[in-house]
Formats: sequence, C-alpha cells, structure tokens
Amino acid sequence: MKIMNNKLMALTLGIVLLSACQPLSEYEINPNYPSEGQVPPTLVLTSVIANTLGAYRPLIGTYNGWSQIIASISSQQGDAGFQGYLGGEANFGFYSVMRDVAAMEFEGNRINTPAYKGIANFFRAYCLIDMTMQMGDIPMSEALQGKEYSNYSPKYDSQKDVFINCLALLEEANMILGESAIQKVSLGSGDIIYGGNVTNWQKAVNTLRIRILMNLSKKVDDADLKVKEQFATILNNPAKYPLFTSNDDNLAFKWYDLEGNRYLLFYQLANSDYYRIGNTYYNLIKKYNDPRISVVAERTVAAVRANPNSNEFDVNEYGGVDCNDSYENIYANRDNASIYSRARYCTPTGEPMILGGYPELCFNIAEAINRGWIQGDAGDYYYSGIRASMKYYEISDAVINDYLSGSSVVYSGELEQILNQKYLAFFNNSGWEPFYNIRRTGFPALHVGANMTNPNGKIPVRWRYPQREYQTNEQNVKEAIQRQFNGSDGVDDVMWILK
Repeated sequence: MKIMNNKLMALTLGIVLLSACQPLSEYEINPNYPSEGQVPPTLVLTSVIANTLGAYRPLIGTYNGWSQIIASISSQQGDAGFQGYLGGEANFGFYSVMRDVAAMEFEGNRINTPAYKGIANFFRAYCLIDMTMQMGDIPMSEALQGKEYSNYSPKYDSQKDVFINCLALLEEANMILGESAIQKVSLGSGDIIYGGNVTNWQKAVNTLRIRILMNLSKKVDDADLKVKEQFATILNNPAKYPLFTSNDDNLAFKWYDLEGNRYLLFYQLANSDYYRIGNTYYNLIKKYNDPRISVVAERTVAAVRANPNSNEFDVNEYGGVDCNDSYENIYANRDNASIYSRARYCTPTGEPMILGGYPELCFNIAEAINRGWIQGDAGDYYYSGIRASMKYYEISDAVINDYLSGSSVVYSGELEQILNQKYLAFFNNSGWEPFYNIRRTGFPALHVGANMTNPNGKIPVRWRYPQREYQTNEQNVKEAIQRQFNGSDGVDDVMWILK
C-alpha cells in the first residue's frame, strides 16, 4: 500500500505554472531548509499538493483492486498486491511531505500570511489520518523532531489521540481560513487545486472533517470524541463551517498535457486489455440498471460481436469479473467483462483525481441522519449524492430523474442503499476511502476467492508497520504493537477505530 511520490511531476508542474511570475533563482532554494533562503510558500504548496493529492494512481492503483472496482486478467499485471490482498507493510512516506508542510508554514509566517498555517493544518491532518487508517497508532507528538531536538526515535501516539488532534487541527484551520477569506487573501499561483481561493480550501477542511467523523462511526459514544456533537455543530452553522455545495468544489488534482504530468493511463493504452471491471462494482450497476457504466466502461467483446452497431444503453452489454478469483477463471471470462473506457481514461488529461468530493459528502450526511446523529431528511442527501455523481459524468437530467424513480433506487430508509450508492460514486476516486468504507461497514460485500493470499482466507484490515521502524525505532514500535495487538503486527489485527 505504498503511496507514490512523483517528484518529477511536482517539479515540472511547479515550474510551468509559476515560472511566469517567479525568477529562476527561486528554484535553487531547498524548501526543506527554509533557513537557507526565502522560498515563496506558494511554490512549496505546489510540491505538497503534488505529493499528496496528486500521488495516487488512477484506476489500476491497488486501492481500486482492493475495492474490487477493477481487476486484472493477468497475474503479470495484477500481482497479489493488486487484487490478491497481499497486505504487506505500509510506509511512513507522508512524514517527508509533512516536512515540506512545515517549510510552507514557516515561509507563510515570514511573509505574514497566516492562511498558509490553515493549509498546513489541513495537510498535516490529511497525512496523519492516511497513515493511522493504514496501521493504527503512529508517531505524532514527537514526529519530525530529529533536526531540532535530535529525537530520531519518536514515541507512538494512540490512534484515538491522533484523531482528536487531527480534528482540532481542522477546527483551527477553519478559523484561520475563514478570517483569511474575509481579508481576501490569495494563496497564489502555486495552489494548483483552487487557484489560491482560501474559501474553497475552507470548504475542503470541513468536508474532510465530516469524513473523519464518519470514519469514527464505531466510536460515536466516546465522550472524548463527541462525534455526534461535532457533526451537528458543522451542519448547523454553514456560515462558520462552509461545506462543498456542488462538484465545482471537489478537492481534485487535475492533469495537464505536459511531460511529467499526463494522466497515467495515457501511457497504459497498450496494456488496457489486461484489466476489467470488477463484479462487486458491476453487480450493483446491474441491480440498479445504472447508466454510469456506459461512461466509465466499454461494452464487452461478446456484446459488440452480437450487436456491433448498438446505440441504446443496455446494462447487460456490460459485465465484470470476480476480482479475487483465480487468474485462469478471470481470463476465461474476459470477453464477457468490460474494459474501462479507453476513450475517457487513456488520454493525456484523463479525468481529475478527486480526493474529496461533493457526492461523498452528501452520502456521509445521509448516513449520519440515518444513524440518528443529526436531524434531517436522509433521502434528500441520498438523492443529491446520486445526482451529483451522475452529473459529474454529464448524464442528462432526464436520465437521472428516471434512474432516481426506479424501484431499486428509491430510498426506503435502508443504510445499505446509502453505502452502495456511495461505493458507486467512489469509482476511480478518493484513494483508499472506498476500501475504508467497506472495512468499516461491510457494504458492499467483497468477493473472496482462489486468489486470496491471506492465510486465514479473510480480507486484511490493516498493514504492518514499516520494517525500517524495527531497525531505527524498535523500542517504540514494539511498545505500540504490544499496546494495541498484544505483540502481533499482522494484517488481521483489529485497530482501535474498528472495535
């Protein structure tokens, strides 16, 4: 589960977007050591964005394999890590990003622009949550103290404390960005997500906080977390806590037809035939007669043979494979399963990589209402989430209205309906969040077949700590493992958030 850091992409994109207004001498400064010079914080922000929001791999990234959205028909393309649930170890790569985050905040303070501290808080929370969701307890309070305090062996903070701290970081970020918005502060051209607009970042801060609170659904009665109270505070005060209101607000990394920043599947066209839509995704599409499949996937080879000139949507002309089945069985069924849409995805710009979207927010609010956390009409948010997801794919209002009135789609008060539609809306976006939702709720059920590498035959629920920690921080990592899992560091060990 290794997050890919594309340093070349960050550098290329930063230079292209900023060279018009920054002298070349600015690029000679190392942003990791701000005391060596004065680098514009907007330039550091470009790197931070690229190495977090831009670091996920579209469609054929492992998170899509583990969520059974995409499968490979070849063991050479889809190794055991992709769809065989070879859990392995995670990594602490985001701590390197957090050094850049600290440099960005330092430089923001130098030019008296507190908005960068608000953005820094967002990315600190984003990185810490990503790592704790993978492993459990992680270093936090003593992290990144090597240079200043010569502390190269940080203690591990409890997962609960990590969540409490990250929620507090986002509360402070909302306040800072709200004040910056009133003052009409801009984050400059280095903000390749929102073009410097701090109000949009404030919306992203609060939308991330809603996601985090939803991920704490098993801890709703914890008096220290106050999950329901925080949820209600945000929803009941939109002026103070603005949220996404449409797809225009999505936290999305865009691709450009530039060397080093093209959509990754542009280079995968020759290998696209090795991949197919997964049945966990397709079976829900078929159940709901969902037209989104016609946008994201191609008709099967068998369907094209039988009806080469079809212009009418027929969900049966698409198909999937059981992702965790043997490669022999998947390969044998390849002609009856759909490839992802090459016309949509195998292009230089592909589609924006959404890491936080308006549809997800709608479904999170619908789930909170369904669970009784807050008052409201869960159905309204459920329908809004579906509509927003379909509008993202440019499906017409007439088709959407017909879909929403279908007997299998009409909201009947079942939580499973909300979770299934959230899963469909997660197609090729939001990183590991689709898998985390399945891990948390059990919906939709994942297929377990002959390709399962986990000896106990179950879907793993966590990743092991990096082996390097046993070499450089042995005492603290072992203490954390003992505290959480009685000394075991396995993929089946249940972390605090899942208990």
